[in-house]
Amino acid sequence: MPAGDRVRVRVISMEDGMTLRQLLGRRLGLAVAPASDLIRAGGVYIGNVRTCIPTLRVREGERVTIYRGAAEAAPLDPGSLRIVHRDAQCIIVDKPHGVPAAATREGSRGAISHALVQLLAREGVQRPYVGLVHPLDPAAAGLVLFTVRGQDTASFLARFTDLDTLRVYRARLSGHVREVMVCETPLIKAGGGLRLAREGERDAVPARTEFRPLAAGDGASLVEVELHRGSSEQISLHAQAQALPVVGRAGAGEVLELACVRIAFTHPISGAVIDVRAELPPWAEPGAK
Repeated sequence: MPAGDRVRVRVISMEDGMTLRQLLGRRLGLAVAPASDLIRAGGVYIGNVRTCIPTLRVREGERVTIYRGAAEAAPLDPGSLRIVHRDAQCIIVDKPHGVPAAATREGSRGAISHALVQLLAREGVQRPYVGLVHPLDPAAAGLVLFTVRGQDTASFLARFTDLDTLRVYRARLSGHVREVMVCETPLIKAGGGLRLAREGERDAVPARTEFRPLAAGDGASLVEVELHRGSSEQISLHAQAQALPVVGRAGAGEVLELACVRIAFTHPISGAVIDVRAELPPWAEPGAK
């Protein structure tokens, strides 16, 4: 979203006690309905906390950040979700390319997490919450695991996050991978994501990615990668470190030829073994070019 779509305001004394939608009306000239829609689309923050309640009252001195383009995002129909596993604590969705798994900084509408909240609300869950366990770039595809709960259920996201979960990915790399390729370049957290660490850099986290070749053709190699606790972002970073970047470009609406094709774990609540697979994108088939 262009920087010009972001507006930051500080609540002044005469605005103290206004509803959030009234504040947007006063500062942006929006009518009640568009202001409420923008808030419900996840485009408004009080401080660093996103709020989706138009009638929430603001207080003098609070900083409000508004992403004006949030309401322009098309909602995702909950009925269109490809749910491959569901139980009382979690849902696994097979995500297509170009669709965000969770809310972005600029808004929540159009994300799978937003559609899941709508689905749960329609089913009568009071104040539904969903938590994304393993992030996946909007441009990538495949399986994403969410925890789900209502207002009367304590969060157990940490129990899923801490699991030793097998995640299998397929990716097409630009160039030829003739044998198993291993990258162990450490990673470092930066700007809400990861980047390759420089030699000797403090706070670097050890990471290892093993790329197993499946097929080659048209100047690219189809590989398979297994992760347990690492972020899927490390696949792209380690491929880049080997000068064999993943085919495609990251970013919503683009196609990054990276997909999570299998998730397997022991359910931390029920003890059941969960092992599900995604529908392979056409490029992820060994015979594809």
